[in-house]
Amino acid sequence: MPPKGILVLFRHGETEYNKLHYLTGLADIPLTKTGEDQARAAGKDLSGFAFDKAYSSTLSRALRTASLALEASGSNGRLRNADGTWQIEQRSEINEGDAGDFTGKNKFTDPEILAYPHRYDVPLPHGESDQQMVERVRKFYNDVLLPRVVLGETVLVVSHSGIMVAFDIVAGLRSVPTEDIWSHRSAVPNAAPVVFEYTDGALTKHYALDVQ
Repeated sequence: MPPKGILVLFRHGETEYNKLHYLTGLADIPLTKTGEDQARAAGKDLSGFAFDKAYSSTLSRALRTASLALEASGSNGRLRNADGTWQIEQRSEINEGDAGDFTGKNKFTDPEILAYPHRYDVPLPHGESDQQMVERVRKFYNDVLLPRVVLGETVLVVSHSGIMVAFDIVAGLRSVPTEDIWSHRSAVPNAAPVVFEYTDGALTKHYALDVQ
């Protein structure tokens, strides 16, 4: 029988920048108390999963979310280190898109942001384009994640709103847009797990964890 692999993906919990509608990019902004509660709630939803591997971005909001979720799951003790920390591999490929000079500015009201060309292939000033972000996610997906799901592993990935949209594009669930993907990012909720199920390495099912 072909092996069945699972990816569980979700965005980090709420940060103060999220509340203020600021572009966060690579700024290392911590979770709010609400964000920590969201991470724990996501973890409870993960109680039926025993992960073989866990990844987060290198940014503390993603690592903290992953740690709190694994703790709350109650089913992933084998990923806990002797010192109480968690075996979570941090990867820069799944860091949020670099917002460059727009970091810390309100994405809905800042005049520079509003006037800037909103195109998929146009980098932000001293930052990166959505296309560049998607391509680094594509390499991580193909080189790191797919080999694990081909073997039938269950893998957790905690990242960011832009990366969640990028995963959808890479997995063929969204078409590549011509405009930027900011509006799609805004629709990605904090700490809401989605599941990708695979059979023999092929994606067969995709659903939000609470809407199967």
